[in-house]
Amino acid sequence: MLFITALDFTKNPEMFLHLQNRGEELLLSAGRKMMKSIRHPFILIATCDRAEVLSEERIPSEIMERSLSLSPAAVRDKRYSLEGEEALLHVFLLASGIISPLFGEDTIQGQMNDAASAARLTGSSSPYLDKLINMAVSFSKRIHSERTLRVFDSSVTEAVCRMCDGRRSVLIVGSGALARRTAAALAEGHDVTMTLRDAEKTFLVPPGVRPAPYEDRVTLASSADAVISASSGLMHTFSGDELKVLNGKTVFDLASPPDLPPSFPAIRTADLGVEEPEKERAAAVVRKMAEEECISFNKWLERRDGMEMLRAGGEALSYEVLRRLAGPISSLCLSAEKEKALRAAVSDSVRKAFVSQSLGRKKI
Repeated sequence: MLFITALDFTKNPEMFLHLQNRGEELLLSAGRKMMKSIRHPFILIATCDRAEVLSEERIPSEIMERSLSLSPAAVRDKRYSLEGEEALLHVFLLASGIISPLFGEDTIQGQMNDAASAARLTGSSSPYLDKLINMAVSFSKRIHSERTLRVFDSSVTEAVCRMCDGRRSVLIVGSGALARRTAAALAEGHDVTMTLRDAEKTFLVPPGVRPAPYEDRVTLASSADAVISASSGLMHTFSGDELKVLNGKTVFDLASPPDLPPSFPAIRTADLGVEEPEKERAAAVVRKMAEEECISFNKWLERRDGMEMLRAGGEALSYEVLRRLAGPISSLCLSAEKEKALRAAVSDSVRKAFVSQSLGRKKI
């Protein structure tokens, strides 16, 4: 049975800054710490927005949290856990990116591969968990090659445009697909500026939109009538004293996870009161495909368990045959080396014959 013990970083990104972008270093160090307390197989996965332990038995949350240098008391409200078929489906959905704050991202494929690799190096994994991660990553690669998951509904940009009516200057913080689509929609009737983290990527800026360095966002926001935060990063685009420049302005936070602190009165996607049919359709398709992958994984598990039972039966039969042949073999007066070889040949032949006959085939 599969168990997932996890933490959600998006509820307080700053708390988990020390875990960001540490890759294999974090997985190896934390995995080794966990192995001191856990005696059953597990894999630790760390992404930009969560940490999860996939295990074959339930583990206490505190073990994972302390291995990540986190205070269990401080992160208690960030925990979640899953088990059984719900946990299995979650792994495939996680790999696909549709349950990520950045809907449809594909970077989790590499993060899951890194997790499996680190678990093999520390010796904490198992064939069961390795197979699960391998199937999940393969599933994600397949769906990302077959369809576009990074979808953004026009209903969102249309609602933003309506609410920006009468605002002359608009600053858009971010240059991802959602930011670009929003900028293009607003460019016809507004003076729009869009920030870029990379000055060499001005080709991303839609026609009629002015590019600006991301570092100038606070200064630009002070003179804008409306500010739209739509970056794809995990960190807040405005925080602390920077938030003061947004007071009295029309401010949207379209990012997921949110770009602005929860306490700031921004208009978020959920506040727009619009449906997102494209995203819902994409999520429904992926979920259905993930459910089919769960069925495939369970079939593999049944075959594996069935083969293990056959091998155990063949082993038991070989011991019984050797016991019955103990006298006849001894009467051959063979040398110790030849007798050992004969016993090994008989044992191997009996095991293979048993499995072969059980599978209804002549040989395996």
